[in-house]
Amino acid sequence: MARTRKNSPWLKEKSDRSGFDSFDRFGKRRWRSVKQNGLTLEPEEFDTPPPSTKSLGGSSISQGGNRVNWDTTAIPAVSTQQIQYISAAGGILFTTQPWIMVAGSNTAINITANPQVQLGQQGDYIAVQCVGSNVTLENGSGLSLTAGRSFVMTSGSIINLFCNRTDNLWVETARVQNGGI
Repeated sequence: MARTRKNSPWLKEKSDRSGFDSFDRFGKRRWRSVKQNGLTLEPEEFDTPPPSTKSLGGSSISQGGNRVNWDTTAIPAVSTQQIQYISAAGGILFTTQPWIMVAGSNTAINITANPQVQLGQQGDYIAVQCVGSNVTLENGSGLSLTAGRSFVMTSGSIINLFCNRTDNLWVETARVQNGGI
């Protein structure tokens, strides 16, 4: 800011940022210019705190960002999925959601319930993901597993099942063991 007086009772200062002139009564200063990033500014031009130069992360707003609708705060239903803490005798309860998250109740579980997964309707597909303690599924008792092999699901493992009501079975269509095949 450049200061000028020239025999006037007013003090004139010019902002380095906006280029506007500011006036204050000489000798009765009610405000002082502020230095920020090498510029002399009027108090109302001062950024408190100065703008951050650090990225907030995520994708650019101009590219739409990660949210489908920028003005909603609704939480997608998949984010509110409940985890089933199962017991050996209780097995896995079928839900109408295509994704079921399960965990043993603080210990490894070998499901002994018959059926191991509650039956759905003919043609239902579900994905069961283990998100905690190990859960073991055995061939039989309502499950038809690939090549008759049992499946010890560790945290992160997923099994896809198809409901065959003719035989009252969930038939395995795919499995992923803890991020690998």
